[in-house]
Amino acid sequence: MTPFMLRDALVKELERLFADSTYLNARAELSKLNIYAQNLPAKSSEDDDNHYPFILVRVGDTVDVSDTENSTCAIMLSVGIIDEGLDMRGEDTVLNITQRIRQHFLTNRTLDKQFILEPQLTCSLFDEENLWPYFFGYVDMSWIIPAIREGVQFDY
Repeated sequence: MTPFMLRDALVKELERLFADSTYLNARAELSKLNIYAQNLPAKSSEDDDNHYPFILVRVGDTVDVSDTENSTCAIMLSVGIIDEGLDMRGEDTVLNITQRIRQHFLTNRTLDKQFILEPQLTCSLFDEENLWPYFFGYVDMSWIIPAIREGVQFDY
């Protein structure tokens, strides 16, 4: 099972998890979260904010220790929203989204009957500078994926 398959399974699971949720988009309209795999869409102009609100699912390091042990794959989720409210509550929205992700995956640690979440999961907010009206948060997780074994062929 490849990191690519894990990433795609996570995209589908996040789409299911947030299917009933709406958040403000760049036009101050309620819209569903956009869930993207690996990269945000290319911008059509400098001020193109059409991808907000979003969750970006990125594959990090994949570690193989041996051909007898399962491998691990780091996944980083980036959450981005726009909230032009002067009360600066955008971080609360991001915290709500990351908490929902945290709650879901820590109580459902097996994904697609083949990937297992390791129990350490880290959620954080981007707070190094004021980017109002943009707010960001992150979820870092590590998944156990089946090891690649010598002599076993896999069709991609």
